[in-house]
Amino acid sequence: MSTTFEIIPVEKKNITFRQVIDLSEQRINSFFDSLKIKSNIKLEINLHEISERYVKEVDLDSEFFWTDNEYVWFTINGIPGGTDAYCERIKDDFDESNPWGIFEEMILNNKTIKDFELKIDKSKKLNIYWRLRRSAGQRASINVAYGIISASIAELTGGFIWTEDGAWNFSKFPAEPHEFYKWYFKPDSEDDGDLKEWAISCLGGIAYELK
Repeated sequence: MSTTFEIIPVEKKNITFRQVIDLSEQRINSFFDSLKIKSNIKLEINLHEISERYVKEVDLDSEFFWTDNEYVWFTINGIPGGTDAYCERIKDDFDESNPWGIFEEMILNNKTIKDFELKIDKSKKLNIYWRLRRSAGQRASINVAYGIISASIAELTGGFIWTEDGAWNFSKFPAEPHEFYKWYFKPDSEDDGDLKEWAISCLGGIAYELK
């Protein structure tokens, strides 16, 4: 089983890989510091063709964009595993009757984002989103990091995060990054018992992984 976070930009889409890496490292290390875990997390990335016909290094100063037959693989230096990221168009050109259907459930589930439909109108003009996937069996550090990377992308683009496949408590999405940081992997802020228990278990394993 895998879970995903989708990041919908609102204000801009022209960010660089370096910006994503730098802010994500800052936010991940800050999170671990809050747990009294000494860390100096460094993220590494490369670009894969979807069928693994090639793997390329990434120019960190290039635009945070790649084609739909590629994915970007994020890893934490020294930690096995990682998270794969995809870059896609929002508009479904194959569904003429409802090309923006991706937004319908987001609107229905929204509880915290003000002027949400106006922000969606801005997102439609950008017509791009990113999706970060975490496969089952990843290390605890990766479980935490892929969400924080997602929130960092949202922060850089003035956007929001969405999930509907169990990546986190569905009732809290869509979420802007300042809200996401308040409760993501914060067991005391979680009322879903199973999710709270899983978060506690993951947090307990991070110090061991980062030794």
